[in-house]
This record gives sequence, structure tokens and C-alpha cells, in this order.
Amino acid sequence: MAEPGVDDLEQRIDRLEQTDQRLAQALELLARRDAAPVKRGRDWDAYAAVIATFIGLLALAVSGYTAHVQRQQLRAQVWPHLRIDFSTINPGYHVINQGTGPARVTAARVTIGGVPVRSWDALWAIVGFVGDEGIIRSSIDRSVLLPGKELTVVQPKDDDVSRRKFFALLPHGAYPVTYPVVMTICYCSVLDECWVAESGSRLPDDEPIDHCPIAAIQRFAD
Repeated sequence: MAEPGVDDLEQRIDRLEQTDQRLAQALELLARRDAAPVKRGRDWDAYAAVIATFIGLLALAVSGYTAHVQRQQLRAQVWPHLRIDFSTINPGYHVINQGTGPARVTAARVTIGGVPVRSWDALWAIVGFVGDEGIIRSSIDRSVLLPGKELTVVQPKDDDVSRRKFFALLPHGAYPVTYPVVMTICYCSVLDECWVAESGSRLPDDEPIDHCPIAAIQRFAD
């Protein structure tokens, strides 16, 4: 058998190099194929983390909104609304809770001619009640009025003189008011949201207040 020549050896070497290159390329392709799933897995982990974060934020937002709605519903269920009325037919000052929840009175003020008085006795001294003349009264300070509850705070005794003098305290049509009396009440709900009501006031009283406008020195203590 003839021995291979130089040209034949070079051809074989070229074939071996080409084969080595093809093997290297094949190994590189295999390495890329093996690496590709790992990369996709890492991308999926990143996407999953983003999605989980979004779902967590969405759940937090839904939870916050649900809590807000529940609080609004609770506020509506326990919302008190005091109204101070006076009657000229059956003279007296009456406080009624027209809301849906109990009203806790935190402070009251009674003024006559713009001057605060601390008790009904002080007011009657100004009005001029004497002897058996006078009034029948109920305490309003620190009291709690249930929904639909009406409290007659003060009314005259059942005699003509007491009625006539008390009538002078009430606004009544075209007749002048001899002693303009104004009653103001601060009250709160069980959620500690607070409002203010005032007799004869045309101001809106549905908005909660930050603090009671009645100064401590003006507070009615009767």
C-alpha cells in the first residue's frame, strides 16, 4: 500500500480542523440551548415578582377602599343630628335627635342678649322670675340622646305669670323678643365625630367640626 503524501496529510489535517470547528460550533449551540431555559426562567421569575407586587398593591387598594366604604356605612348608621326647637303653643325649648345614632352632648351654652349665663337660675334672675314663678328644667349638659329621642330642656310652670314671662324668651312672629335667648350645643357620635347645633340658626350643621366653639368659661353647667 502506498504511503500517504504531503498533500494527502494536509487534506486530512484540514478535514480534522473543519471537524473540530464543527464540533466547537455544535458545543457552542448546545451551550446556548442549555443556557436559554435558564435565562427564560430568570425572566419569568422577574415577571412573576412584578405581577405579585401588582396584585399585592391591588389587594391593598381594594382592602383600603372596602374599609373606607364600611366606615362610611358605619358613620351613616351611627350619625346623630340634634335640632333645637322652641314652641310658642306649648312654650319651651326642645332638643330632638333626628339622626340614626346616639348623640353625646359635650358642651352647652345659653346666652341672653348675647351674654352667656351658667345656669337657669342666673337667667331667671335676669328675666325677673320671683316667688312661685319659674320653670321646669332638665339637664342637657353631658347627656346622651338616643335616635328619635326628644328632651324638653326647659319650660314654664303651669301658671299664667310663668308662661307670660317665659313667652318673652321665645321668637314669635312679628312680636319683639324681650330677652333673646340662644341655646348652642356641641355633640359627638360614638365614632367621636362632632357637630354643633344652635337654636334659630340658619347655618348648615351637617359638617363635622374640629373642635367645640364653646369656651370653657361660657359652658352651661345646669
